[in-house]
Amino acid sequence: MGDGRAATRAQPDGAVPRGRVLRLVETRPARPRPTALVVPETVPPPAAVPVAAAPSPPVPRPDEPTTVLVSPRDDVARAGEAVRAVWARIGDREPELAHFFGALLFTLAPALRDRFPAQSGPAARRLLRAAVAAMSAVDRPGELAAGVAALAREHRSLGLDGSADEAVGVALVGAAREFAGELWAPGADAAWVRAYSLAAEPARRVAAALPAVVDATVVGHRRLSWDLAVITVAPDVPVDYRPGQSVTVEVPQRPRLWRHLTPAGAPRADGLLEFHVRAVEGGWVSRALVAHARCGERWRIGPAEGDLAVDAGAERELLLVGGGTGASVALAVCEGLAARAAAGVDVRPTTVLIGGRTPDDLHTLDRFVEIAESAPWLAVVGACESDPLDPDLAPGTVVDAVARSGPWHDHDVVVAGSPAMVRATTAALLADGTPPERIHHDPVPDDDV
Repeated sequence: MGDGRAATRAQPDGAVPRGRVLRLVETRPARPRPTALVVPETVPPPAAVPVAAAPSPPVPRPDEPTTVLVSPRDDVARAGEAVRAVWARIGDREPELAHFFGALLFTLAPALRDRFPAQSGPAARRLLRAAVAAMSAVDRPGELAAGVAALAREHRSLGLDGSADEAVGVALVGAAREFAGELWAPGADAAWVRAYSLAAEPARRVAAALPAVVDATVVGHRRLSWDLAVITVAPDVPVDYRPGQSVTVEVPQRPRLWRHLTPAGAPRADGLLEFHVRAVEGGWVSRALVAHARCGERWRIGPAEGDLAVDAGAERELLLVGGGTGASVALAVCEGLAARAAAGVDVRPTTVLIGGRTPDDLHTLDRFVEIAESAPWLAVVGACESDPLDPDLAPGTVVDAVARSGPWHDHDVVVAGSPAMVRATTAALLADGTPPERIHHDPVPDDDV
């Protein structure tokens, strides 16, 4: 396969050689008074006037064409517009708004408090954000499916069903009205209620159709450093996922506090899932997993999520960038590409850049080397911040390595890591001239795990 590729894809001068690990060499006003947002009102019909009974209208024959009159500004369009208009003005106060929403929700329906984790703020914020995103898209079919899917996942993670709809909807509208103040125009209540009903009903159907939550047993816990651990779990039934997708997990140390973890590697024949977990400062789940997860304890694993899909045979070359535990995503994609190569696919040239603060953070490097030994399409580079003199590693951060070893504007790029790392790497790639539509990463979360 490698010889066939060489005949059609000439390697440019200075390109990273394939099939081995390399060290990179550097080559290169005052706020105006708010005005009320006007929500268009339906004109009320005139008062009925008694008239003589009129004959029934003629019934059209089957062969006669009929015309259906549809208002261009029906209640669905008005609902979506009203939500977008208000949220554009109050969305920057989301943390405080989510706190008010949660407090109002638990006042209206105290029984729902038990559905939320002890630290309810992040869960209330995710529910609020997902609901508003879906409500904002009720008149935009192209965006509605994604919004409804996200809301369904929040409903599923919290165990909310139709009985919670009224309380959630009232709390959401009440919180928005409170923060909008003078901006809350007549008719906004009805528009927001309509938008919520249009989003919540399909979200319940999607949540009911999601794959079942799977129970799993921890069978391995290897602590690499004070803040890093490799945890292996054995699901009771296989978990279906694509390389690079994440799953949600609930652990006994933090009940009802679901968090995303990405399996390190492609799906395995034995069904085991391996997770690389970094203890994040202030993270309730990650710190508990690194320090306190034990073999034999039982986890719950939700369905796979994520839209990452890498075409092994695409024409453009591929760059995979993994910072810290983000190397799990790069490893999963690489193992998936290696499986395609073994099946006879002519895999496109791929470069992997992984980085970490210490050598312990590069614990996956040997697995990339093993793949590269039999994969002429693959080149691997490791970067270490704390050991700049290691001749086998690039000095500095993985972002530094990306910036030094470009240009990457002719590549498809996948980035995985902490929110700060993803933002910094994306900025470096954009400054290098990489088109934004070729840079792919999962949505960057606002809260730690």
